[in-house]
Amino acid sequence: MNEMLTNTIPDERVFDTGGRRTLANVLAECEGALTGTALRDTRSAFRFLADKCGVDLAATLARPQEVRQIFAPLSPARLGISEKRFANIRSLVGSAVVRFGMRRTWITREIPLDETWRDLLARIPDRQHRWGLSRLACYCTVKGIEPAAVDSTTLLGLHAALVAESLSKDPRNLLKHTIAVWNICHRRVPGWPGSPLCSPFKCEPFMMPLEAFPAGFQQDVAAFETRMTNPDPLDPNAPLRAFRPDTLNSYLNTFRRVASALVRGGHVDLDAVAGLHTLFEGKNFAEALRPFLLKGEGRDTGYVHKMATQLIAVARHHLRLDEMRLGEIEGIARRLKPKAGGMGRRNRVRLAQFDDEAVVRRLLRFPEEERARALVKNNPLRRARGIERALAISMLLFTGMRVKNLRQLRRDRNIRRAGNRVFVFLPASETKTHAELELELPPETIALLDEFLAEHRGLLPCADGPWLFPGITGGPRSYSAMRDAVGRPLRRHAGIEISPHLFRHIIAKIIAERCPEHLHDVSRMLGHKSMRTTYSAYLGTEGPAASRRIARLLREVSGRKSGEQE
Repeated sequence: MNEMLTNTIPDERVFDTGGRRTLANVLAECEGALTGTALRDTRSAFRFLADKCGVDLAATLARPQEVRQIFAPLSPARLGISEKRFANIRSLVGSAVVRFGMRRTWITREIPLDETWRDLLARIPDRQHRWGLSRLACYCTVKGIEPAAVDSTTLLGLHAALVAESLSKDPRNLLKHTIAVWNICHRRVPGWPGSPLCSPFKCEPFMMPLEAFPAGFQQDVAAFETRMTNPDPLDPNAPLRAFRPDTLNSYLNTFRRVASALVRGGHVDLDAVAGLHTLFEGKNFAEALRPFLLKGEGRDTGYVHKMATQLIAVARHHLRLDEMRLGEIEGIARRLKPKAGGMGRRNRVRLAQFDDEAVVRRLLRFPEEERARALVKNNPLRRARGIERALAISMLLFTGMRVKNLRQLRRDRNIRRAGNRVFVFLPASETKTHAELELELPPETIALLDEFLAEHRGLLPCADGPWLFPGITGGPRSYSAMRDAVGRPLRRHAGIEISPHLFRHIIAKIIAERCPEHLHDVSRMLGHKSMRTTYSAYLGTEGPAASRRIARLLREVSGRKSGEQE
């Protein structure tokens, strides 16, 4: 390898030849090198980082990855500025760091390849593939790594070097592409050294596949699946109705999780997991649940309690354990049961942003703004995707339906029209509570729906199917695709962190704080069987609004006007 280079260089310094410089140093360089509006705008951009974003210029290194980390969690809406102003700040700071910051090595231009790597790349017939491996070749040249010695450790080092050097938004994706090109060359180029590569970030999953367990365990699980999907109506011990696919998958995953926990924790040998009854022998029930308990005060035991109740149902109705053993495991489950009443801590934290009236207004106006952004796009497919996002968010806002139902809406079965009115009908077989649900769309959502169907849906892949939101494989949009479609634009353009299910909580919060007398309507719209569900799981953040209403009433009784001092 190149004798002028040493393999003792830290990975983070492989592509970095400059000395230590901070953003304060960069600003000082700008003061001396720039003039006029360029100096004024650059100075303003750095001042904004320091004053509005809390960035310590003197302590922050002037490197591209530092700039990425600063701007990654920020958005124009959160900072109260326009998208253009935000883009200008990012561009001015980035340009100043590139010009005056810690000097960036242009990898493929400035690092002469070792002869071994140069000859190897010359054997690749495809120019794109040569480029795809150029960063790896430069890294290995600097580190003194032969092609045949490239392994997962090499890839981890390359990733660290890319993170420290590259202005790319996604060094991880660069590494993924490098691995793919290496493997292509390994298959196609005769005599390619080394072995195929895989991601160095992969690790063995905690939950073992069902096939990894003994045949007896697999047979027990299969028998449970058959019993729960095809219940015998003449068997008094059979379930009243068949499990839905999602419910059945939840049980099957619980079996795999707790059995994996027993094996991974060394409590039971893999070969000893003879059947479902193994989960309840001795201390196995408690030890199987222990890894899933969160540590620390205020831990939420809801997840592990759900698994415990599922296992108890299996023990009682499928395995028919005796009452003494059932009493023991039920006692454990009672200790895991979360405190009754109130929503979960995570939802409570996420809902706090909607205490700000400006955030509520941004959310409610977002479908209209997303539509406007979509209509100015020149690419027809991107325009169609934008209208689709606007419609999906509007339907979540004004119907409160679960995202599972939203993504599986069919034009021929779930959408009903009566004159100018449009209804979404969900049969009992499609709702979580097994009760029919019919919701009417407001005029603004109807307008989006009509526009989407008439002008844009036909441009989407697999649009000839019945699904309102078609997926790329011919079925409905996947859950992850729908989650990203409604979450990412709100985060980017409105500065709102939201999950699909949180829309239901937001509706309850908005109505409870402004018109609590309409909470019964909220309960009906959300498809709850009783008001108790609405109060226990969806309310809990309306205390400040209640105190404001009481304070207003007390002021009225006292005869004082709002804000009047004694």
